[in-house]
Amino acid sequence: LDADEKRPTLTTLMDDYWKLLPYYQPSIKDPENDLDVKRVLFAFFPTYRDSPLQPMWSRVLAVGDASGIQSPLSFGGFGALTRHLGRLSDGISEALEADCLHKDDLAEINAYTPNLSAAWMFQKAMSVRMGQNVDPKFMNRLLATNFDLMDQMGIDTIKPFLQDVIRIDGLVGSLSRSFVADPFFMPQIVGHVGIPALVDWMGHVGMMSLYTALHSGVTPVLKPFVNTMKNERSRFKWNRRMEAWKFGSGCDYILPKDKVVNTEL
Repeated sequence: LDADEKRPTLTTLMDDYWKLLPYYQPSIKDPENDLDVKRVLFAFFPTYRDSPLQPMWSRVLAVGDASGIQSPLSFGGFGALTRHLGRLSDGISEALEADCLHKDDLAEINAYTPNLSAAWMFQKAMSVRMGQNVDPKFMNRLLATNFDLMDQMGIDTIKPFLQDVIRIDGLVGSLSRSFVADPFFMPQIVGHVGIPALVDWMGHVGMMSLYTALHSGVTPVLKPFVNTMKNERSRFKWNRRMEAWKFGSGCDYILPKDKVVNTEL
């Protein structure tokens, strides 16, 4: 839901949900009589296209929801914070030690992450522009096709995605299989999201590939040299860059197969 003034209000959406609840849950015929309502809790999560949000002032760093680092798909602010907790703790500690507290320095802590930017394409595919006519079955077809294929690909593909970590291997694998499974649906998806959004998304996917290569090939070689740097500011910046490669590619996620290997070792 964007901020277009012609959109229905949030309370209107809640009213519609309440009226349509029996369709979602057939066991509920009359919500007001069938449910023992204690409290109706309903809220929204603001998200920002240019995420993570960059610091506006020196010595002030936003974390969690305030930093815009949560996924535009699940809006899991707490999950986003716990995933990045170690990275944030190390970054803030080094920033204080090296006196890297200017807003440009702090921006390195919440750096560009291409997999987060790529997630906006999925959000775009599940939204409807003002005045756009969409097949009522489009969304169900999109979700059913992709989740069925990711499930077939195994837990190493579907589990990271369900936990808001997009990796290049799972992304490319699921998209290529989607094209083979339902080739005539691809033109509909492109027409739905639009060419400009698709081109922008492809750029972020390319950066995901680059970040994956940098983390896998460059970080192991560079890390020992960075650890021995005497210039604290340089060490701070290089550590943040390597973290951006790691988290921006989703390589921070430990796959189930890797957990088995670590346990055996």
